[in-house]
Amino acid sequence: MNLSKQGPDPDDDLFFALTHALRRRALLSLLERGPLCVCHLTEILGSSQPTVSRQMSVLRAKGLVEPLRKGQWIYYSLARSLPAWTRTFLTTLYETRPDFQNRSYQLSQNFCPVQAPTRLLFLCTQNACRSQISFGWARALGGAWVDVRSAGTHPHPDGVNPLAISVMRERGIDLSGQSSTPVDASLLRWANLVVTVCGEADESCPVLPPGVRKEHWPIPDPDRIHGSSREIYLAFTRTRDEIESRIRDLFQRLGIDILDRPLPFMATN
Repeated sequence: MNLSKQGPDPDDDLFFALTHALRRRALLSLLERGPLCVCHLTEILGSSQPTVSRQMSVLRAKGLVEPLRKGQWIYYSLARSLPAWTRTFLTTLYETRPDFQNRSYQLSQNFCPVQAPTRLLFLCTQNACRSQISFGWARALGGAWVDVRSAGTHPHPDGVNPLAISVMRERGIDLSGQSSTPVDASLLRWANLVVTVCGEADESCPVLPPGVRKEHWPIPDPDRIHGSSREIYLAFTRTRDEIESRIRDLFQRLGIDILDRPLPFMATN
């Protein structure tokens, strides 16, 4: 019997790659934040650039990653030709092995200065719904081209609205690990662009440091909708879809490449 027709062979390229710790972490890093250049991967993986370049060449030869030239830099992403089962396997591995995750890292601004990520801060009153959805979409669609955070002028003590988590999960983005964060001076200094997504946050937004731009999106609060459970849920889905459209428009205006498919990941500030 020809086993190759029954499913993935244990000796195929994916499982070959996963036997090497650095290659395994590189693949999961690309799943989480790709595209990434070798200098980013060097920082994330804690290995020398020659070592990382050599292992990325192996992954490229196996058809698991593909290069993308942006300016003078070469970035890597998971190959678009990867079968669905491969992406599902990597996503499951990422979600079930906390030791493989890279959620705590922030890419250094000293690397790839021409391609330094745009730093986006989404701000609303409670940091429970609209700014969290904006954060999730920006991370999923922007990958390593953006560094994204969210905050509130008066953070909600219970964190992210469960309906916001639910409607985003429908689109493959998990906000359940998020918490409501207060805005402070350090966050404002960090940002390149502050986007307020509610009128209250726009009116009470602190004075921004020099060079930090501000943009306002007047998005109605779906949590203030009165009606049946279905009507309220549909209001959240409309908010989710409106924010996705606004994020895509923002990225086009900023010249930020939008990923072909949203990254499956658990978003964390």
